[in-house]
Amino acid sequence: MTAVDNKNSRTAGADIEAMFTDRWSSKAFSDQTLKQEQINSLFEAARWAPSGNNRQPWLFVYSTSGPQREKFDSLLSEGNAVYVPKAAMMVLVFARTFDDDGNRIRTAFFDTGAAWMSLALQANLMGLNTRALGGIDLDGAYEIANVPADKYETVCGIAIGYPGTDADLIPSLVQQNFANDRKDISVVAYSDRYSP
Repeated sequence: MTAVDNKNSRTAGADIEAMFTDRWSSKAFSDQTLKQEQINSLFEAARWAPSGNNRQPWLFVYSTSGPQREKFDSLLSEGNAVYVPKAAMMVLVFARTFDDDGNRIRTAFFDTGAAWMSLALQANLMGLNTRALGGIDLDGAYEIANVPADKYETVCGIAIGYPGTDADLIPSLVQQNFANDRKDISVVAYSDRYSP
């Protein structure tokens, strides 16, 4: 059994806090449950994310167990359905894209991404694993989460729980489960003007 910790060989190219390279999205989850206090801390961290005009357009709807969790899990793509049900919690993430006056909230996805990152970093500091899930039934999420599609757009799902080991994965996923590197800063940040 290989602990997921041993699958992260990331190194930063500049001086940053370790939490940025320590955090990665493992597919291995243990079956340990979360306490409500832990769940509250995750969403409290998300609550304090920066937000354009303080609109706070993010919306998180979560489930941990029982029939509702089974409905959440039914939204998963075939690949995600192999490992996500073992995670202690699944979250559906929505961005409010229109305000009450029908005006488009242009920074809705940017702000919602900031809230997700705040949640992910808090989870990592708490010893938890998070994995964003693009492979979900985006349309089906509205009904299962009871979220109005005329004001919100489904962004993704998130699996959250305690980190597992290779033994918690089916064999075909073990070789895929490691911390990926990132593009070099020289190709994502430019001084004065973009010059590829």
